[in-house]
Amino acid sequence: MSTTPLLDLLDAATEARVSNPQLRPSVLSALRLAQGSGLLKAGRLLTLRHDGQIREIIAHGESARSEEEDRALTLRTRDHREPIIEEGFEAYPLGKGKRVHGVLILEGAHPDTAHFLGDLFLQWCAMNEFLNLEKAELIDENASLREEIKSRFSDRNIISVSGGFRRVIEAAHKVAASSATVLIHGETGTGKELIARQIHEHSPRANGAFITVNCGALSETLLESELFGHVKGAFTGAVADRKGRFEAANGGTIFLDEIGEVSPGMQVRLLRVLQEMEIERVGDTKTRKLDVRVIAATNRVLEKEVEKGSFRADLYYRLNVVYLTIPPLRARVEDIPHLVEHFLSIYCQRNTKYIETVNREVLEGLCSYPWPGNVRELENCIEKMVVMAPGKEITADLLPMAVVAFDPHQERDQQQGLANFEARLKAYMKTETHGALERGSSDLYDRVQSKWERYLFEAVLNAVHSNKSKAATVLGITRNTLSTKLKSMCEQKTEWTVE
Repeated sequence: MSTTPLLDLLDAATEARVSNPQLRPSVLSALRLAQGSGLLKAGRLLTLRHDGQIREIIAHGESARSEEEDRALTLRTRDHREPIIEEGFEAYPLGKGKRVHGVLILEGAHPDTAHFLGDLFLQWCAMNEFLNLEKAELIDENASLREEIKSRFSDRNIISVSGGFRRVIEAAHKVAASSATVLIHGETGTGKELIARQIHEHSPRANGAFITVNCGALSETLLESELFGHVKGAFTGAVADRKGRFEAANGGTIFLDEIGEVSPGMQVRLLRVLQEMEIERVGDTKTRKLDVRVIAATNRVLEKEVEKGSFRADLYYRLNVVYLTIPPLRARVEDIPHLVEHFLSIYCQRNTKYIETVNREVLEGLCSYPWPGNVRELENCIEKMVVMAPGKEITADLLPMAVVAFDPHQERDQQQGLANFEARLKAYMKTETHGALERGSSDLYDRVQSKWERYLFEAVLNAVHSNKSKAATVLGITRNTLSTKLKSMCEQKTEWTVE
C-alpha cells in the first residue's frame, strides 16, 4: 500500500491531537479518520492499568464482536505479548518488556495500518501515563507544601508571652469565623502576614487559596493586571488571557500587603471590588463575580493619610471593618528570650549547628536594643550569630555592631534635646574625673576614650555599610587595628550612668 494515505492520516491525527491532547478524544479522532480514509472497518483501544487490568475501552465503528470477546482477546494478547491475528481481526499489544499499556483491536484493516496506529497509540498511551504520574506528583507536592505552610504558620510557631500580642492573636481567632474585611496595622517586621494567615487558617476558607500581593512592590499598571488579570491583546506583551490574584483567591483569602502604597486610581478600583465583589480584567468588558475574603495590612497610620488626602476615606472605612494593631518588638521585651530560643532551634537545625548556651550579656544586649526592624531583624541577627559561632556558645563578640554600640541613654537624650545631652556629658566627665582622683588611677584618658570611641566607630561603619577596610581608611588606622578595637569593645562593654 502507498504511504501517502498513512502520511495524510498522520497529519490529520496530529492536528486533531493538538486541538485536544487528551488520550480518549485523540484516539477516537485517529480511528474515525482511518475509517474515513478506508484504512479499516472498526477499531478499539483497550487501555490497561499497571496491574494489567482493563482501564477503559475507546472504540469507533460497528464491531462484529461482543465486548466480552474483546476483553478475553485483550487478556490473551496481554499475556502472550505477541500479536494475535484471526480471520478479520487483529490484536496488537502496545508496550515493550513487562509493561503493556494497552491492546489495539482492528477489524478489516489494510496492511501497515495496524503497525502505524499501534506505534502512534503506544506513544500517546506512554505520554498520557507520564502526564498522569506528573500530575499525581504535583498534587502530592501541592498537598505537602500546603501542610508545610500550615505547620509554619500554626499556633505552635506563635512565640509570645506578652499580653499585647496575645490579645491580637485572640482577636484574630475571633474574627476568623466571619467573612469581615480586616485591616492590620504594624511596623515592618512585626508579623502582619503571620496574623493574616492565622485568620485564614482558622476560617471556613482554610481549604481555599491564600494569595499574597505586595501592593508597594508594583507600579499602578502592573498592579492592576496582577490583581484583576487581563485579556489577550489588552496591552503589549499580553499574548494570552490571564486571571488575576482576586480570581485565583476565589473561595479563599487575598492578603493585600502595604495597602497604603496604592495610587488614587487603584484605590477607586479596589473600592468597587470591595463593594460589589466583582472584577473586570484589563481590556475586558465581562464582569466576574467573586467570593473572596480580603485582609489588608499597612505600616502607615491610614487615618492620617486620609486627613492628608492621600488615601480615600471611603476605601479606608470599607477596609476598616475589623482593625488589629500589632505591637512592635520593643513594646514586648519579655518575648525576646523566647524568640531567641525559637530562632536558635530553627537555624541550628538548618545549619547543622549545636548551640548549648547563650551568654547572659548577649541576652541583656538583645533585650535592651529597640529593634527597629522588629522580629524580622531579630531573626536575621540570630541566624547570623548561629552561622558565625565557632563553638557551642553564643558570645557577645558575635553581636552586630548596632547592638553593641547602642546606648539606651541616647534615646532619652534625643527626646530631651541636645542641651540636656551636653549637661549629661559634662556631668559624666566630672564624675569620671573625681572617681579617678579618689582611686588614684592614671588611666582616665584611656577610660573616657574607650567609652566614646565606639560611637565614632559606629558612625563610620554605618556610613560605609560595615565595610571594615573602607572604615579603617576613613579613620586613618589599619584594618587589623580596627578589628582589634572592635573586639576589645565587645569584651569591655559596660553601661554607665551619671549621678
